[in-house]
Amino acid sequence: MAIDERLSAARPGLFRAATGRAEAHTIRLALIYALLDRAGAIDLPHLEAALEVWRYAHNSTRWVFGDTLGDPTADEIWALAKERGDGITRTEVRDLFSRSKKAREIDRALAALVDAGRLNRRERRDGAGRPAEIWVPTRNAA
Repeated sequence: MAIDERLSAARPGLFRAATGRAEAHTIRLALIYALLDRAGAIDLPHLEAALEVWRYAHNSTRWVFGDTLGDPTADEIWALAKERGDGITRTEVRDLFSRSKKAREIDRALAALVDAGRLNRRERRDGAGRPAEIWVPTRNAA
């Protein structure tokens, strides 16, 4: 993967908010290094130093924020889904909050997890009634 692809890779949640515009920040860091060297242009050593600083910032941000989305409801659902890799039902999600969250709040949080690429929705038929909703962690998210 090329350097610019690694810098511009999509990331969800608080991590994305803290590391957004990586390309612009990295080039600014390289410019600072070039100015400190009194160079007429940004050279490879300046860019490499800037990328190393960015790598450190990237890793530190990942350590601080982990995989949180910054949405307490979605983050709690995600924690439960990671524990149960085979999926969680809507009933389990409702029970996670002791039935105190409104359905629209749970729907919004589940949609945020789907949008972030964390969960996929599945249906399972268990009898004559309504099919059960199963929310399964995506392969690359868990």
